[in-house]
Amino acid sequence: MGSLRNPVGPLPSSIYWRRRAVALSVVALLSLLAWWMFSLGGGGGDTRNQAGGGPDDEPGAASSITPGPSATESLDDSRPGGRDESGTGGSGGDDDTSGDGDGGSDGSDGSDGESGGSGGSGGEGASGDGKNGDAEPGASGGGDVDGLPVCAAGKVKLSLVAVRNTYAPDERPRLRLTVDNTGGSACRVGVGPEQAVVTVVDADDGTVWSSEHCAEPGDAAQLRVPGREKVDHTIEWDRRGSAPGCSGKSRAEAEPGTYLAEIAVPGLGTAQTSFVLAKD
Repeated sequence: MGSLRNPVGPLPSSIYWRRRAVALSVVALLSLLAWWMFSLGGGGGDTRNQAGGGPDDEPGAASSITPGPSATESLDDSRPGGRDESGTGGSGGDDDTSGDGDGGSDGSDGSDGESGGSGGSGGEGASGDGKNGDAEPGASGGGDVDGLPVCAAGKVKLSLVAVRNTYAPDERPRLRLTVDNTGGSACRVGVGPEQAVVTVVDADDGTVWSSEHCAEPGDAAQLRVPGREKVDHTIEWDRRGSAPGCSGKSRAEAEPGTYLAEIAVPGLGTAQTSFVLAKD
C-alpha cells in the first residue's frame, strides 16, 4: 500500500502521479463514451417504435386522397344540328319526344348532375325541322355560370378531335371539343350553335353542315371552365346536310368520304379535325 501512495522507482514521484492521472482519465473517458453510445442506441429504438405507431398500428398505411369530380358544362338550351354532351359524366336515357329542347332544360334544372335525357325523334335525325338533336346536360355537376366572366383570349386554348377516325354507315360522328383554361379563375365559354359554330366540309371544301344554319333565336349553351383545368364538350352530327334557314326542309344524308370539321369560337380562335364516313 505504501508503494501506491509513494511510488518507488528511478523517476521522481510526480511523474508517476501524472501517469496515474492520465490512465484514470482515459478509463473515465472510455466509460463515458460507452454509456453515451448505449443510451443513443436505446433512444433510437424508442424513436423508431414511436414512428412505426407501436405494435398495434398497421405499418405502411397511407391515407388515400380522392379527387373531387371534374367540372363539366351547364347547358341552357338545345343545340340544333348536333347533339351536345358532357365529356366526363354519364347521362340519362333518351327522351323519345319531339325534340323540343326538353333535354337542355332538364340539364339546367338538375342540380345533382345525374339527370339529362338527350333529344327525341329529332335526335335520331328523323325530324323534318332540320334539328338533329337536343342538348345533353353535363352529368357531374356542371355548376352555375351566372356571374362568371367570359373566357379571355390568351388564357384559353381550344382543341377538337374526332372520337373515332372512321365511322360505319350506321354510326354518327362524334367530335370532342376540349377547352383548356390556363388562367387562375373560372370562366365561361358559349358553345351554342351560334356561339361556337361547327362546320363540316367535304373533300371539295364544300360546306355539308353548319350548326348555325338551323339555329333558332334563343338557342344558347354555356360551358363552365374552372381555373387551370380542362373541360370536354362532345358534339354528335347526324350525318345529314344543312343549308341556311333549313327549318322545315328535308336534309340529305352525307355521302361516304373524308370530311373536315371546324369549330370557331369568337375571340378564342378555331380548332379542326378530320374523320371518314365509310361505305356500306
